[in-house]
Amino acid sequence: MTPEFITSSLDEKSGPTWQTILQAEEASAWRQAAVIVPLIARGSEWDLLFIRRTLTVSHHKGQIAFPGGRAEPHDASPLATALREFQEELGADPALLAILGRLPPTPTLQSGYLIHPFVGVLPHGTVLRPSPDEVAETLLVPLNFFLETLKLSPKIERFEYRGEVIWGATARVMTQWSVALLTRSACAS
Repeated sequence: MTPEFITSSLDEKSGPTWQTILQAEEASAWRQAAVIVPLIARGSEWDLLFIRRTLTVSHHKGQIAFPGGRAEPHDASPLATALREFQEELGADPALLAILGRLPPTPTLQSGYLIHPFVGVLPHGTVLRPSPDEVAETLLVPLNFFLETLKLSPKIERFEYRGEVIWGATARVMTQWSVALLTRSACAS
């Protein structure tokens, strides 16, 4: 799967969206947040970099998530929020990321955030210095794990990988994007 193919799956209008939720309430009613969905090449395959949040953070304690967080008044855009949070949480220069595109906004149904996900490629071997206040650990999960799981069970709401549970908004982002990737793959064959 090439970066160009991945980019083609990131059209915000493709795949299922959360329009019904957003139409029911104005987008401004949601607190804004943004995340980076970091991809790291492993040969011809891709891994996704996740973080486990510490038990001391305000929201989503101990959960597997993408690096990111809530928008601050000084952030110029959702992408600026995602890049700032990426640097704060992982201690890596956000200039190392090659942003491929964005996915549709996804709500956190319990805490009231609207998350803006941006997919970016992080060079293999990038040194990470996770913030001990926010990140308990980092995890790599193959992109193919999500694709294969959804081929077998397309209505999945959570993923279990090597004893780790990925659920909530993070699982919805991965389900939505995986469906778009699988659809693009089917159309290309």
